[in-house]
Amino acid sequence: MKQIDWKMLAMTSLIFLIPLVLVAIYYGQLPEIVQTHFGIDNEANGTGSKWFTLVGTPLLALAFHIFLCVALDVTKSGRIPAVKVMKWVMPIVTTLVMTSILLVNLGNELDIRRLVVAFLAGVYLIMGNYMPKDVAGMTAPQSLSDRKKIAYLFIGGGFALLISLFFEPLVSVIVLVGFTALAIIWSICVGAKGYKVTNK
Repeated sequence: MKQIDWKMLAMTSLIFLIPLVLVAIYYGQLPEIVQTHFGIDNEANGTGSKWFTLVGTPLLALAFHIFLCVALDVTKSGRIPAVKVMKWVMPIVTTLVMTSILLVNLGNELDIRRLVVAFLAGVYLIMGNYMPKDVAGMTAPQSLSDRKKIAYLFIGGGFALLISLFFEPLVSVIVLVGFTALAIIWSICVGAKGYKVTNK
């Protein structure tokens, strides 16, 4: 169990307390059925029970986060810089989503589309920055080269999403779908290349 980064696990897990504390403070002011999902036009198109949405969901996310972090550390994947960054994503996403839902259901107006797109852009830029960083003894030169190329794709996608904030919501959707498609195609190409190399 020495390979598990307990300090990182504790710090990231504590972030889940933020939405839970906020919910505990404002729980009595919230309706029993809360708005949980919003379209690109900021109109609510999904609802859920107050308790499960704002209490049950963060607790389930916390349990999954702990399992995922332990699994990554046991397999030594947790040492990769990009993976270390990813360990922060779920706690931060959960906190932002739960806080946004809380604020909206308390009567505040938020531009959900811009919040989501800006956050995704930030994640892509950070991951793109950390992907090329090597971990001694874990990354072959060829795979490091492939990671540098996919890093450029993530950085480009991040900047494209930021620019889309100045246009209609549909532009953000097109950019996001296009980036996802390119990332999938690139992953398939890299996987196929690796398969050919190992079967020579």
